[in-house]
Amino acid sequence: MKQKQSVEEAVAELDRRRALAMGQGGAKRVADQHAKGRLTARERLALLVDQHSFVEIGQLAHSDRPEIGEQAPADAIVTGVGTVDGRKVCVVAVDSTVMAGATGWVGAHKQARIATLAALKGYPLVSLGDANGARLPDMLGSGFFGAMGTQQGEDFLGLRIEEERIPRVAAALGNAYGDPAFWCAIADYTVMPQNCSVALSGPALVASSVGEKTSHEALGGPDVVAKLTGLISQVTPDEPSAIHSIRRFLSYLPSNASLPPPNAAPLPPRTPPEKLRQLVPEELNHAYDMHKVIDAVVDADTFFELKSLFGRSLITALARIEGRPVGIVANNPVFQAGVFDADSLTKARQLVELCEAFGLPLVFLQDLPGVMIGTAAEKTGVASRVMDLYRSLARVTVPRVSVVIRKAFGFGIFLMGGQGLGADYTAAWASAQIGFMAAGNGVQVLYRRRLAEVRERDGDEAASRLAAELEQGMARDNTPWTAAARDFLHNVIKPEETRRAIVDGLFVGTGYRRRHRR
Repeated sequence: MKQKQSVEEAVAELDRRRALAMGQGGAKRVADQHAKGRLTARERLALLVDQHSFVEIGQLAHSDRPEIGEQAPADAIVTGVGTVDGRKVCVVAVDSTVMAGATGWVGAHKQARIATLAALKGYPLVSLGDANGARLPDMLGSGFFGAMGTQQGEDFLGLRIEEERIPRVAAALGNAYGDPAFWCAIADYTVMPQNCSVALSGPALVASSVGEKTSHEALGGPDVVAKLTGLISQVTPDEPSAIHSIRRFLSYLPSNASLPPPNAAPLPPRTPPEKLRQLVPEELNHAYDMHKVIDAVVDADTFFELKSLFGRSLITALARIEGRPVGIVANNPVFQAGVFDADSLTKARQLVELCEAFGLPLVFLQDLPGVMIGTAAEKTGVASRVMDLYRSLARVTVPRVSVVIRKAFGFGIFLMGGQGLGADYTAAWASAQIGFMAAGNGVQVLYRRRLAEVRERDGDEAASRLAAELEQGMARDNTPWTAAARDFLHNVIKPEETRRAIVDGLFVGTGYRRRHRR
């Protein structure tokens, strides 16, 4: 009686199992995925990693439930290590053609293992989410207590054993619920195509649990997660552009926080700096788009904006200056005059902490009327958000350069890299206005009684003339000369010298000592 397989039989069995795994959920379900305008997990992987670089881990895994078994190839989770532009990354890709992408025990273990590997080895970690959520009935029962991992072993997201911080990226590439929402919430960069959604639970569970009838779009579509909550960093037209953006984001960062950021060949800016005088209106209350200034500062084609639909009075981005990766924080007067509100404060803090973690210098471009005040602002917890950003800035060790473009008023000056929090280099345009508040507002507060008396005695026209005279005098006090004379400003510059001043500031602020994070 034959007691074991021959080599030929064993190899044939191996080929069968490999083919089953590579076939994902079968031809029909793959076709259904394509009919939705979506790629499969393995097609997404092929776009993400360099050709022929992916080493799959756990390809032959499947559901541990006897009645399912091989019907869940790879247990709906493809994991492994590949390279992006030659650098290793760990990848988790949800396969929604298998069991709707829902997470079983084997799939949860695979996610935990690859996350732990990334943390231990110092590789960036990329999650390509789609569908997902806990698989039922697999996760029912008290055994769910161990769903996040064991006390001694791997944890689901790899956070417990992370020694040096690694870049974390998450994509929501379908109607992604459950696990993908957690991956997005802890990621440094998140992306989703226009027709996708991400939330803790899908519409069906929301309806059965809390009685609310909703849709994928209303629950976690771009208008919610990109504009309202800021969970998603970027919304793209389609999946290939989303995955391309992941490759681009990673190009600015080191593989982990113990390594220096990768430099590139320097390029001149897209807009000649000499044009800055024409791009920025002299009148303080005239709006303009700060993106035009940034184009005259950073290397051409290196601007990579983050959360452009959230907290729109502030621009946060990664870019390169003379080939060096930097973080850009810039007020944008075209939205709410560039004021700091709760959302833009949160957005600024997130970029500051990202740059501090991975050693990227911070460049602040100020055109700021102040921090939002009023009852609506207070209801958003604006004071707490101010202090959250202030605390992060106080602990920053990376080089910091700040340039006042047109105006900088109030406490926001310090939140945009002003003196007092360790700025390495500060500069202001010669035409800039700097102070506690704008001259017009200062006159109305300081001379309110006097103006009222003149108005009552001599009329509105006389009061307006007096206000204009007082405002002119206060505006003279707001010029940068006093700050420069007291050495609060390191330099006063012409508009066309802005890029040069930033390059000089980065030179001054980049030291030889190893950074000691506080």
